[in-house]
Amino acid sequence: MFVEPGMWRRALSAAAWAAVIIVLGSSSGRVPAAESGSRPAFGNQEVEKVAARLDALTVAITGGVEELRASERLNYHRVEGGIAACMAAAGRPYRKRPFVSRYDEFTDADLGYGTGRASIIDSVTEMGRRLVLNEIAYTRMERAGLANPAGAGVAPDGVDTLNRCTAQFQHRAYGDIDPPPGAYELANSLDMELGEAVGGDRRTQTAWESYRPCMRARVGEDVQDRSDFLFRPRLPRGEAPIDGRPQSAAWARGLAALEAAFAADTQCRFPAYLAAMRVVAAHLDGWERRHRAELDAIREAWRQRVADVAHLPR
Repeated sequence: MFVEPGMWRRALSAAAWAAVIIVLGSSSGRVPAAESGSRPAFGNQEVEKVAARLDALTVAITGGVEELRASERLNYHRVEGGIAACMAAAGRPYRKRPFVSRYDEFTDADLGYGTGRASIIDSVTEMGRRLVLNEIAYTRMERAGLANPAGAGVAPDGVDTLNRCTAQFQHRAYGDIDPPPGAYELANSLDMELGEAVGGDRRTQTAWESYRPCMRARVGEDVQDRSDFLFRPRLPRGEAPIDGRPQSAAWARGLAALEAAFAADTQCRFPAYLAAMRVVAAHLDGWERRHRAELDAIREAWRQRVADVAHLPR
């Protein structure tokens, strides 16, 4: 991935992958507009098309909504079913946790390139939506009892057995899904190739020189690390307005602060973004040709999950 000149390039780790794909739920509360067919005009149709193509390529690798839902359902039966069977074999009671999908109200538009990388080529329309939805999702999962580990109600004398049963799944919750084999590596390959190309582009570097002065003027802060600035906690944990719950004053203030931060960043980043996306456009065809076999294999694996889940009980 490409971060601004002078900062470290960061590989797409498993934790970063989770940040990319765990974009959860919709809400009765206000959230920034999603990337969609009503995407605001960039002022350059070619750049807009490249952004849409990058979004589609990201979804092809990291999975669309239907594929992610299928992965959750398959993993639920594997993990919760496996723990229950293991506990039963040991003569211990275990109550399976409820199935709650993180993606019930999602569209593929919420799963594009996004802003989680804090890179120059991050989406200019996502505007922090994923951070909002992550907070909403946390509240939903907490209310469903999924914020606690499996077997939270198991008696003390059954804990050792529970730990042995969950160890076969590396003590991971069912919602902690893995993409198909090779997807981590392919996503990282795309990020690194685009990062190297954009990072070496003189036009982008020149355009980027205006970013920090612009941010000082907009927010009164010298933003040297965009990830620290964009992803600092602004929304109060546990106060997401869901299921008819009114929006609290603290949530409204946090949402306004988040929207202001992303609006300033987008405006100040935009000149460099336009230059960088032209570089991206020159590299996508070649990258896709070189990685066609891996892309096809990953797409087939995602489709197979959708087919497999059709045979499971609801």
